[in-house]
Amino acid sequence: MKIRTQHVFKTKETPKQGALLLSEPHLTDAFFQRAAILLVKHEKEDSFGLVLNHPSDLLLSDLFEHIELDLPIFNGGPVAQEQLFYLHRFSSIPGAIQVTDHLFFGGDWKEVLLNAHAVPKPKEYLRLFAGYSGWGATQLSSEIADHAWICTAQFKDTQLFKERPTELWRKCILQQGPELALFAHFPLNVSDN
Repeated sequence: MKIRTQHVFKTKETPKQGALLLSEPHLTDAFFQRAAILLVKHEKEDSFGLVLNHPSDLLLSDLFEHIELDLPIFNGGPVAQEQLFYLHRFSSIPGAIQVTDHLFFGGDWKEVLLNAHAVPKPKEYLRLFAGYSGWGATQLSSEIADHAWICTAQFKDTQLFKERPTELWRKCILQQGPELALFAHFPLNVSDN
């Protein structure tokens, strides 16, 4: 079900690096159902983001026996699912790209692991992803025009890793104001209503 233009599920912001994309409430694609995607890169040629709220059943310690961090691996998107990507809150990592004031992408893996071992709650500082979400030139703007996404910068980047993944999309929708708050309560299947 696509939400028509007369409805209020319209974005008020243009996409940019560090913004969140919130999927429309009835999107049924497994990768993007109730997805909250952080845009790591947004340029004229393409866009790149990571789904923040779809954890898999895998843990980092399942993939690397010598790493004793039981961090979940999230489904970052349908592209390059055999590759591991990571966002973190460590500002001093060589080679990391600053995405928001407090979130960084990539950088020296060994340094990221050392920092993750040094904090009391690593899940609040490091998030790992299998795959990513990508859009070609004009693809994302077309999907936004079709009301598939709300683009927003209204969120606290220090809280994104602290929220329960199952609640992240709903809480971000509620922050968009009363016009969009009703979507936070829509059932996944409209026949359940």
